[in-house]
Amino acid sequence: MMPRLTAYHLSFKSGLHIGQGAESLGETLSHLPADTLFAALVHTWRHLGENIEVWLKPFTQEPPNPPFRLTSGFPFVGGVRFYPMPVDLSSLFLPQTLRDARYGKNLKRIRYLSEGLVHKAQAGENLDTYLFPPDENEEPDRGVALQGGTLWLLKDEVEQLPGSLRNLKNGVKRSLRALRFMSIWQEQEVPRVTVNRIHQGSTIYHSARIVFAPGAGLWFGVEWLRPEEEIRPNLSFKAGFEHGLKTLEQQGLGGERTSGYGAFEVTRTEEITLAYPQAGQRGLLLSRYHPRGPEEVAASLQPADSAYALVAVSGWLHSVGQAAQRRKRIWLIGEGSLILWTDRPVLGDLPDVRPEYNSQTFPHPVYRYGLALAIGWPGTKQA
Repeated sequence: MMPRLTAYHLSFKSGLHIGQGAESLGETLSHLPADTLFAALVHTWRHLGENIEVWLKPFTQEPPNPPFRLTSGFPFVGGVRFYPMPVDLSSLFLPQTLRDARYGKNLKRIRYLSEGLVHKAQAGENLDTYLFPPDENEEPDRGVALQGGTLWLLKDEVEQLPGSLRNLKNGVKRSLRALRFMSIWQEQEVPRVTVNRIHQGSTIYHSARIVFAPGAGLWFGVEWLRPEEEIRPNLSFKAGFEHGLKTLEQQGLGGERTSGYGAFEVTRTEEITLAYPQAGQRGLLLSRYHPRGPEEVAASLQPADSAYALVAVSGWLHSVGQAAQRRKRIWLIGEGSLILWTDRPVLGDLPDVRPEYNSQTFPHPVYRYGLALAIGWPGTKQA
């Protein structure tokens, strides 16, 4: 099966702050989780006056029957898109490479691999020969690093990078080994001041943000299952989704939006064709995933071929007419995890994370997106 993803590229106008929990102003993620993106879209749909219950019904019914599924947002640089590095490296490299001390630090540093490398992995190729050299002063032969080795791409993909990265100021091409030292994004701490409304005293705090280089940003994919299904007369899910995304351009994504963070420009690019996992095969998660009950946990996470990382997700919720409150803390399976795909049409669900205080329940559900979107992934490499 070769479904397609519609790719949306987000170019941020200033800083971006994506927090992990309720007290995470001092740190930020370098990617955009699917559950954060979905929550922002739901908030925008409500802001536009849409009926949220109608929007959410296909996602929250049992079993879920969503009109689309989302990936998380990952880096892009020029025309090169990146994907999460799998948590189990034995699916990409031979045992002798994983044991080679020369590659140890480099392998631990890689967080994203390029779309070209993903295609090669899906075709069953070993990626050992495409690694960039362990010696940073050695000119790469087939594989290239960016962002200090955080991003890994093919030598053949370098021409798709922005000219400001490929070339020096005089137009001479930059050496491939020099690309490893080029910053695609920078993490910064920005001082802020809050003023006590009663005593007028000021308190300094710091907020983290990431700032992307020109021609770089985050991309995410949408698998459209029923794009023309109508939410209401003359409004399809796809049209409503893209209208909400355009509205978000100005409202911004993430935290600290009142300080100008999170605003972006969206570009819809070509469709991506990637092999999806078949029942009984491993899948590489491109979204966070909340298993739907013990049966799904046993089927997708407990088999020996599975390898996953857990992510604790908390934070604040904001609702019209209600004071800001903490959401329930939940655990999700993180991007880059390898799960066993089942014969269910949709894996995962949207758990209700509304708070409960002294037996008093929040007046409406607060859903966190946890539907799995994965691509087919090979098994362990053998020597």
